[in-house]
Amino acid sequence: MDVLPALVEALREALRAERSLAYGVDIGPERYQLSFLNHSGFSLEPRVAHATLDGFVGARRDPWGYFNPANPQPSQRNRELHFHAPGMEAPSPAPPRDDRFTLWKTLGVPMEEQARLQAHVRASVGGFLREYGLERMMFLRVLVCEGPALLGWVGAMRSEPFNSRELHLLRELIPSLQRRLALDARLREGGMLHAALEAALEALGQAAYVVTSTGRVAFANSMGRVRLEQDSGLVAEALKRHLKGEPIGTELTFSPLRLTGAPAHYLAIVQGEPQQALARVHTLSSGWGLTAREMEVLGRLVRGESNKAIALHLGCAERTVEVHVTRILAKAQVESRSALIAKCFLAS
Repeated sequence: MDVLPALVEALREALRAERSLAYGVDIGPERYQLSFLNHSGFSLEPRVAHATLDGFVGARRDPWGYFNPANPQPSQRNRELHFHAPGMEAPSPAPPRDDRFTLWKTLGVPMEEQARLQAHVRASVGGFLREYGLERMMFLRVLVCEGPALLGWVGAMRSEPFNSRELHLLRELIPSLQRRLALDARLREGGMLHAALEAALEALGQAAYVVTSTGRVAFANSMGRVRLEQDSGLVAEALKRHLKGEPIGTELTFSPLRLTGAPAHYLAIVQGEPQQALARVHTLSSGWGLTAREMEVLGRLVRGESNKAIALHLGCAERTVEVHVTRILAKAQVESRSALIAKCFLAS
């Protein structure tokens, strides 16, 4: 569940702020980009706001303002920071009662360096702040980090300084923010891994499933869904027999999938029927002009056998099998065993 929009809205109200914001930065070698954005109190449409901030993020290089997004200073990680808008030249307001969290204390910047840093920040982000009416506001923010990695910038802005109660409130929220943003990062990565899994299973050219230990199909590729429509109990029954060590009786193979903290799952693949596979190899061999021995080698290649296993079956040297494989690749006009197997499975 995406709770960040509601959290950002609630944070603005709790801190009595005019605006609030939470965003993440994906650190790339060529360009930085926005990984997420939630805001409250801004007049921009979400799509426009995302495009605007992403453009600003992509054009920046380290350091930004008062922090480096690729490696935030240890003194700033998971600590609230209270400061005037970086683009302002006006004197800073009176520090909060607990001066451990004032700007220069937290940044560890000597007095002689403060003016230089202010000028740098004003030049880099001052225009952006003025464009969105932030140049005369006070900021209260935290860089939520996991180790040295920035999970997100979370904060609020208003015209008047924040008080000690509001600083304390944000401070108390930091552990929860850290847990939530870390979870969101895992979920975003998990979504990409799911897309990669789906693409990989489709590329197999065979019915394939991710199955729980109870036999429930958690995911099936398109060929797998077709087979399930024909026989809905196919996978569950085969898994029961597999776990009991009994002969499966089908061409299903099971491989365990293990993830710390999660129950056991299995990758189940329906191998091609022997007679269908034999007919396919025979047809392709005729079309490619393979010899009888090359056809036999091809048949074992598509079943996933290694050169060593094929040599044992044929009673010949492994080097001889390598020669056969090289000739088959040339006749099939492919450059690798994987491409050869894919061509066999994708052939009509």
